[in-house]
Amino acid sequence: VSAITAATLQSQKLIDFADLETQVPGLSVVLSAPGLDRLTLRGEYVGGVGATVGTYIDDVPFGSSNALANGEGTTGDFDTWDLQRVEVLRGPQGTLYGAGSEGGLLKYVTNPPDPARFTSELELGDAEVANGGTGADYKAMVNLPMGGISALRLDGFYTQLPGYIDDPQRGEKDINRGYEEGGRASFLVNVTDDFSIRLSAFGQTLHTDGSPEVDVIGSAGTPVTPPAEQLQPAIGNYDQARYLGEPATFKYQIYSGKLQWNLGWGTLTSITGYGTTTQDQYLDSTWVAAAPEVSFGEVTESVLPPGTTAAVAETDDLNIKKVTQEVRLESSKGQALEWIAGVFYTHESSTIAQTLPTFIVPGLASTGLPSLENANLDAIYREYSAYGQVDYHFNPAFDVALGARWSENKQSTDQLTGGLLVSPSEVTGASTGNDFLYSIAPRWHLSQNTMAYARVATGYRPGGPNALPPVTPTGVPVSYKSDSTVNYEVGLKSIMLDKRLSADVDAFLIRWKDIQLFEYVDSFGINANGGTATSKGLEWTFALTPVEGLNFTLAGAYINAELTSDAPAAGGLDGNQLPYAPKWTDSLDASYTWRAFAGYHAFAGATWSYIGARQNDFGAT
Repeated sequence: VSAITAATLQSQKLIDFADLETQVPGLSVVLSAPGLDRLTLRGEYVGGVGATVGTYIDDVPFGSSNALANGEGTTGDFDTWDLQRVEVLRGPQGTLYGAGSEGGLLKYVTNPPDPARFTSELELGDAEVANGGTGADYKAMVNLPMGGISALRLDGFYTQLPGYIDDPQRGEKDINRGYEEGGRASFLVNVTDDFSIRLSAFGQTLHTDGSPEVDVIGSAGTPVTPPAEQLQPAIGNYDQARYLGEPATFKYQIYSGKLQWNLGWGTLTSITGYGTTTQDQYLDSTWVAAAPEVSFGEVTESVLPPGTTAAVAETDDLNIKKVTQEVRLESSKGQALEWIAGVFYTHESSTIAQTLPTFIVPGLASTGLPSLENANLDAIYREYSAYGQVDYHFNPAFDVALGARWSENKQSTDQLTGGLLVSPSEVTGASTGNDFLYSIAPRWHLSQNTMAYARVATGYRPGGPNALPPVTPTGVPVSYKSDSTVNYEVGLKSIMLDKRLSADVDAFLIRWKDIQLFEYVDSFGINANGGTATSKGLEWTFALTPVEGLNFTLAGAYINAELTSDAPAAGGLDGNQLPYAPKWTDSLDASYTWRAFAGYHAFAGATWSYIGARQNDFGAT
């Protein structure tokens, strides 16, 4: 577990996933654009459209649990303002957190309302990005106690995102600029000393005016070839050329209610959650190849008057509605036998809608043609789970935790397609799946300040149906299975030198099978299972405080993740390194805090971080 405190988040300006990547060993972020982030822990990435890292806000899961709603990109890169901490749990967390956390979990822990006192906070800031613009941010918080038993906590934030990409063709600069805004309201009432209710609402909007892509040469079909296995900018280091602007908007909303009842011998907790995810993207797909020799733009021009130049847009809209309910009963702490048992239910409905409208260049008037393609994919995912964990303390120095989870999911999907280039059709699919997970975690307290531990744990991503016509060619899977991981891990944690030095070191081995991949089989784009992989490595975090106020932190990982069998439909071969999994990552942070005057303190710091070379996605022919 890596826990990043509120003080660290604020002083180091750790605002998003890219910032957290430098603080958490084994965490890798695949960022194609703001709002489209894929989290990877310990190298578990091979493409596909299902998430391997789960995201939680307090006790409520966020994003999609399955591969039918692009779960890999609905992780929710939330602003870290007014958080108590961010927790990153490395390795499978399925026994307690369920589907989609086979690689690990990222959890935002918010500050609860405080009935004891009034507090407020204000932050003003400004940032500048190299080769681009500047962006200010405004953040505020107020905590309002009410009668000593309840309180209301309100947060708000607005951040300007500087751009740094130019488009000479359209005469625009810093086109990937944008903004992020949001707020949180949380109400807590302690009905009695043993019973409390907390209601929370959170919303965030992220908008960008353009994509951060740079046009390059060196891929297949480009007229200029740079040195082997290299790409070079086609225009400039921070330039692209588009006919159409590419704005994108991402909206997240989460509502939750938590009831907690102290029974004396244990605690009963109920958590109800409702979340929505909306992604609206507008892309210039004029030059996205529909076939090796033909682009969408050329296809459109072939049915327009000679000499007409056409532009083709692509609208990508995603909507997810997720309802969750969890009830758990937990024993009191400090006993020889501690336990937790619970049940969980989720109902998730999603829609992915795409169109390809066409325009005349210049002026961008509509061609009057129907959309080249209209595609609409509706999916429903329902899951029922029961889980439990027991932790037996044989003596004050040694304990063993055993966990298990059983899940059943039911899924259905319906896809409508049509348009100028596509024959109208409707295809459906359905599936039912069951999964069982376990974890074993012994711990030895070698001394008051040193602990050794071991862990064996499993995780999974649920399988599901493919939307296919009733008569499907032989060899095209109508559904895909769950994939699964087994994680073996040993570690050591210690505090030394009168608590001035801390060390956290672990070694792990992960075996991954039936890996979910996105493949093309007989011209059908489907989710499928293929191949096996392993990931093994070391992770470390060392913190040193030589004198009061001066802190050094070194955090990094070595990860060797590779396929152990061929996945030909995805373009992967036995021995290939897994995509976007750097072998070496490391960061060194140094900070110094001192008393400036009266009750004011000042601090200064610097961070150096290194991310090793990473492979791109596998490329199938």
